[in-house]
Amino acid sequence: MKPRAAGRPGPPSDSLRRNRDFQLLCAGQGLSMLGSGASAIALPLLVLQATHSPLHVGLVEAVWTGALALACLPAGPVADRFDRRTVLLVCETGRAAASAALATAVLTGFSPLPVLLAAGVVLGFLTAPFNAAVLPAVRQVVPESRLATALAVNQVRGQFAFLLGPVVGGALFEAGASWPFWLDSVSYAVSAGCVGALRTRTGPPPPDAGREGLWRSFTVGIGFLWNERLLRRLTLVASAQNFVFDGVYLAIVVISARQGASGLSVGMLTATSAVGAMAGVVLAPRVGRLLSPSRVLSATGVLCALLVGAMACTASAPVLAVLLAGCTLAVAVSGSVLTVARLVRTPAHLQGRANSAIGLLFMAAPPLGSSLTGLFLDELPGHVLFLLFGALLAALAAASPRDAALGTADSLDRSNGVGHTRAHAMD
Repeated sequence: MKPRAAGRPGPPSDSLRRNRDFQLLCAGQGLSMLGSGASAIALPLLVLQATHSPLHVGLVEAVWTGALALACLPAGPVADRFDRRTVLLVCETGRAAASAALATAVLTGFSPLPVLLAAGVVLGFLTAPFNAAVLPAVRQVVPESRLATALAVNQVRGQFAFLLGPVVGGALFEAGASWPFWLDSVSYAVSAGCVGALRTRTGPPPPDAGREGLWRSFTVGIGFLWNERLLRRLTLVASAQNFVFDGVYLAIVVISARQGASGLSVGMLTATSAVGAMAGVVLAPRVGRLLSPSRVLSATGVLCALLVGAMACTASAPVLAVLLAGCTLAVAVSGSVLTVARLVRTPAHLQGRANSAIGLLFMAAPPLGSSLTGLFLDELPGHVLFLLFGALLAALAAASPRDAALGTADSLDRSNGVGHTRAHAMD
């Protein structure tokens, strides 16, 4: 056997457990998501504690999510134009610095609404390129035959981090309002270290990747999505569902806090959503083999409509937690199936821009959901709001496309991953 040249990494290991770079990416991303989960539960509690206004909570949540949505368009060309490892490293380093600055502001008592809004904008514009680049980066360090398994493993670890994040964040918030944001900063710094330790180096992008000019780069991903009729309809329905789910989550947090629940209790309540999501990720491959993506989206939409409508019948935190977990299970199943279908359909050189276009649609609706929920919580009883959300989910389930002509988990398995050189290959 010919010896490998010193300093050059070999081909990715077929064993994910022995694949050093995959484990580094997974560990770094998991820690990053743990910190994000901790700060995500602390943010509405911090705003509510300072302003006592659900409307202000909704405004801050809307700006944080809206900044991420707005950043999705330039993020795609960035991920396709530059070395993806470099993109990940810059984003994680920047997020560590931004979170540390926010934690310092909270610690010193200088955290008025404009500071929180500015922090959300900075973090959003750093998170979007990371999200656009991380999936293709996983593809670089994992052999084609193991890609589907690698994505499932990564999702499970991420959901486990989101399970712990709200609990840890709620407990830290009780100890000091700045602690969840310090944890977030440290998690980003560790993730940056993991990215920096990768041995695999991504090759230079294709000569025309992301180089069509600024405006053309922004719109090419949206153009691809728009021309894929079924994928477009599935994405639009899923995006509208995100609008509802963001409002449901915020309503549960605010209603629980108004009833006197501690930060730890609110964190544990919302952490149950990660339990449901973990179960959904595990079930998704089997569901994807049995049903088309269209049927999965429709069925999970009906289930969520029933569960959210049932929230109107109870004020019990444990019951709300169980219902929320059921919703996140359904969303995780549909999201995982649609992700596989998207990977099968997207050409290699459009991965970053297509991911950003879909991310833009997914993230554009939640800011409106947060703002309207904050407004309605000042005007409507909680049970009425849950009934409205349930009715919206039922309407979206009815509007789901019925066409099944889209890639499924089986097609991914038959293609030995999605790494072919044909048009629907992954970068």
